[in-house]
Amino acid sequence: MAKRAWNGQTGGTHWMQRALVWMIQHWGLPFVYGIMHLWLVWYVLVRPVERNGAYRYHRHRGRGQLAAAFDVYRSFYHFGKVILDRFAVYSGHQFEIIVDNRERYYNKMTSKDGFVLLFSHIGNSEMAAYSMATPDKRMHILAFGGETPVVMEQRARVLEKNNIGMIIVNPGDMNHIFEINNVLNRGEVLAVAGDRRWGEKTIDCTVLGAKAPLPAGVFQLCATLRSSIILPFVFKEPNNRYHIFTEELHVNTALPRAEQAADLAQQFADRLTEMALAHPYEWFNFFDFWNEARK
Repeated sequence: MAKRAWNGQTGGTHWMQRALVWMIQHWGLPFVYGIMHLWLVWYVLVRPVERNGAYRYHRHRGRGQLAAAFDVYRSFYHFGKVILDRFAVYSGHQFEIIVDNRERYYNKMTSKDGFVLLFSHIGNSEMAAYSMATPDKRMHILAFGGETPVVMEQRARVLEKNNIGMIIVNPGDMNHIFEINNVLNRGEVLAVAGDRRWGEKTIDCTVLGAKAPLPAGVFQLCATLRSSIILPFVFKEPNNRYHIFTEELHVNTALPRAEQAADLAQQFADRLTEMALAHPYEWFNFFDFWNEARK
């Protein structure tokens, strides 16, 4: 039997996801956090792809076999809270947001030039989009077209309220490439994941001491267009608060053009490593990040 691959969808049926929004609205987020404990162990047991991917990640960061096994549960616990927070936003819940380097970021948002917001699946990256958009410059999120209808519908509704649109990526369809160029040429913002790929070419980079494939397209685009690149890392803190750390990557124009994209990708990989070590239970690439993408 072929091994089931991780498909990038949020778990649960349509009615379960709609019920989750209703429960948060009527019962409150802390209560729903408590309910999560009732099914979390079962979820870890029945999701072998995600479980094994989380285990390999903890082994890559130097944990022993037993410690890595316990760490898998902690990772899923943090992931569960992040997913519930996403649905809480859909239900109208407000979080306190702290943004480091806020002035530098908003200077970018009020400039005439477009730029790339390069996020990752560490922490709650979707929260960054909701929190970092402004009326001054429209943002466009490059989104996987295979998500569930409930998530896509709710996400689109909340995003549009924040002056954010979506560019949908479907396997085998290259229309998003033209839309990306148009966004940056208009001086708007492209928000895209630098650690998730859907079949395109890759660049091998070192993450947590081992080679891992990152998607080549986004780094080649940034190197070609010389677009500014802002990295937001969004981590959950106590007391209904999120903390967004931002920093900027730069194209090394001293390198030969053919090497500039690879250098950008490794800069991004270095930040992934730093953040994974600082926030080990908020790494949410729940597949074999180092090997699976090559198969």
